[in-house]
Amino acid sequence: MSLKNKNSFKCNRRVRYNEIDSQKIVYISHYSTFFDIAISEFFTEIRFDQDAYVEKTNNDFHVIKATLEFKAPARLNDELEVFTHVKNVGNSSITFEQEIYRKNTNDLLTVGEVIWVNADQKTRASTTVPDSLRESLKKFEN
Repeated sequence: MSLKNKNSFKCNRRVRYNEIDSQKIVYISHYSTFFDIAISEFFTEIRFDQDAYVEKTNNDFHVIKATLEFKAPARLNDELEVFTHVKNVGNSSITFEQEIYRKNTNDLLTVGEVIWVNADQKTRASTTVPDSLRESLKKFEN
């Protein structure tokens, strides 16, 4: 099922010249950046201040897994919609599902999954996702 039909957050962006390669399509590493930007905007949308969280708790989130599956290329000046959905919130992890489409179409370009783990910054040991964040994420879960 498309993330367009789930409780997903949508982030819009346009492909810029510096994001394309010699084949005039988006260079592979930029898709990860698009996903990362969308997650960052998602956290702004749910009003979770990561800087304040790190300062207050000395915990932060780390990407432990990121997968991409390419369906079709994005090109210069394409307007994109990046959908982000919370697939699962574990004890210390958050799993995001993401999809990229050409704006106002059903042209699926890329599918991905990103897993974050909450960790103490001094010990690097995993730690529980805070209850306040869990509550904010519920709107975007299955």
